[in-house]
Amino acid sequence: MNRVKVAVIGAGLMGSLHARATAESDRETLVAIADLDQSRAKRLAEQYGASAYYADYKEMLKRENIDAICIATPDSAHAEPVLDCLAANKHVLVEKPLATTLEDSLAILEAEQKSSALLMVNYSHRWAAPYAMAKDMIASGELGKPIMLYARKNDTISVPLNMLRWAEETSPVKFLSSHDIDLAIHFFESEVAEVYAHGAKTVLAQKGLDVYDAVQALVKFRNGAFGTFESAWIYPNTYPNPTDSYIQLVGEKGVVTLDRRTEMIEAATEGAFTYPKISITAIVGGKLTGAFKYAHDHFIDCVLTGKKPDVTAASGHHVTEVTIAIHRSIETGRPVSLPLT
Repeated sequence: MNRVKVAVIGAGLMGSLHARATAESDRETLVAIADLDQSRAKRLAEQYGASAYYADYKEMLKRENIDAICIATPDSAHAEPVLDCLAANKHVLVEKPLATTLEDSLAILEAEQKSSALLMVNYSHRWAAPYAMAKDMIASGELGKPIMLYARKNDTISVPLNMLRWAEETSPVKFLSSHDIDLAIHFFESEVAEVYAHGAKTVLAQKGLDVYDAVQALVKFRNGAFGTFESAWIYPNTYPNPTDSYIQLVGEKGVVTLDRRTEMIEAATEGAFTYPKISITAIVGGKLTGAFKYAHDHFIDCVLTGKKPDVTAASGHHVTEVTIAIHRSIETGRPVSLPLT
């Protein structure tokens, strides 16, 4: 296989990034774009040189010669295209979370095990330099055995109100904390044993959205470590960046703090004072770079070599389990043990 023939399902923000990453690669060919809004699929196809565009991805699967597919549909709409692509033996890179329900996540896990195709969940934060360095420090033993982690990922209220048309189909836990949960499992090399959580529904409910404003979850890992995961998306829009992202990990011999609020750059203009985000996506020399691009490239490496992706269907499923357990704990007011049944 000289060049991987790639298609993208979903022509929104993340789908556009996958299309750009593919178009700028010398190892990939962007074949087609599919989106329920065919005009949006057409615009993205024309922008990045895809030869075809579709409103129905199933038609795309029938007609086009494709090796791999990047799925960037809304959080709750991952299962159907993932299952169809795996059934067609197409390699799949799906945006996080793997699914928003336990039933969908289990169905994908079963389908992946039956398929000859690869499946990777795009928890791209693993490829951000600060998080990768923290992982290396933990693995080297210089921090000692991990004891405790605090992770905060909070968005401005424009995200559920304006950016996402499907905010009620996900939650701050699934949309935000899933990244940090994946990182913690990656750091600790241990799955989650139990969660206990609280959530609030006030601000967004008053604006007509039936979704949690904020959640905090206390999580116990099987290796004895524990962590607190905080997610909210009701920060005022005057906050200087759209996401307040912070992790602190305490080990027996050291502490690592990962504060991505500023990312080394401040920008003051007549309109606002901001801290631009550059770790996950950035443009250097006119091309896309950053953790998102590195994760996309890792997937293509796996397609070309047949090696197992760093973020597997099983690990993606476990993160989904944890997010669902957090919601169950909020609803019942009790701790919830994993795995879920």
